[in-house]
Amino acid sequence: MKSGYFPVTTKFICYFKTALPFDVYLERFEGKFIKIYHKNGEHDPSQIYRFENKNISTLYISAEDKNAYGQFLSRTIDMFNHGASVLDKEKMIDVIQTSLELTFERITEQNDELDSNIQWASQQIQSSLRLMEDDLTSAIEIFKALSEDAQLLKHSYLVSLFSLALAKKLNFSNERNLMGIGLGALFHDIGHTRINAEIFKKVHLNPKEWEEVKDHPQLGLRIIDHSKGIPSDVRSIILQHHEQPNGRGYPNRLSGNKIFPPAKIVCIADGFCSLVSKASYRETIFSTDQAISMMREDIGHYDAEFLDAFVQVIAGDKKKCA
Repeated sequence: MKSGYFPVTTKFICYFKTALPFDVYLERFEGKFIKIYHKNGEHDPSQIYRFENKNISTLYISAEDKNAYGQFLSRTIDMFNHGASVLDKEKMIDVIQTSLELTFERITEQNDELDSNIQWASQQIQSSLRLMEDDLTSAIEIFKALSEDAQLLKHSYLVSLFSLALAKKLNFSNERNLMGIGLGALFHDIGHTRINAEIFKKVHLNPKEWEEVKDHPQLGLRIIDHSKGIPSDVRSIILQHHEQPNGRGYPNRLSGNKIFPPAKIVCIADGFCSLVSKASYRETIFSTDQAISMMREDIGHYDAEFLDAFVQVIAGDKKKCA
């Protein structure tokens, strides 16, 4: 993000045919921005095409308009969730991806609009559920579009998708329950943002560093604790997603049925996504089969019944992608 401005693609601006509720800027030269479209005024697609012909593909929105921009994205997603969107699925994937990045950034900034940000995140989970009606493919496209710089968000969103897929396999059909699982999974590692980022680049942690990492569930609770819109099941997922049926997890060494079932779901999705995704602290990326084998061998770490169901989810997804 440039000082005081954040980027948006020319293609993205072209998606919208109506007036935009924020100013749009062009970077004329390094650090010098000029306003090309005024708030609530029409934008000219032909002018954007001229920019693109000059190899200008990035425009900017002022940080002062971040809230208006977020609300605009939120309304667009709400229309999609209610079947009233004028944008096709491919464009909505871009909108949801952009909104996810903005929402996650705002929540980690510790601003005073937590409730509205939680509401926006809930809309993104709802839209992901809608995209997953047939299979995971469209929702996975959002994951692929997320910025490489937003590694925590990419992991959290992927965990959310696989948590929702497993929950549906386990016959969690109530939309409120699914929304809670999706939201809890999206925020399960939000406490990482309160820990020195250098720790997560290390392959081996000393005891003090490991204890610091183990604090992230409680730190995550503190971040979202002031929101009236966060259901108790989301809080339980954030706090318990590292608990293990064998009682060796953290922070409270819960075991068996004392662990909230949706937290067991997120634990499995989290473990799987960590193994099959790129991580700064290790070079190895495991295949799907390798990851499942490693999880099965880690007896007592994961709920055995839920893990069996997850294997079926992965097997079904591989067949659809074949």
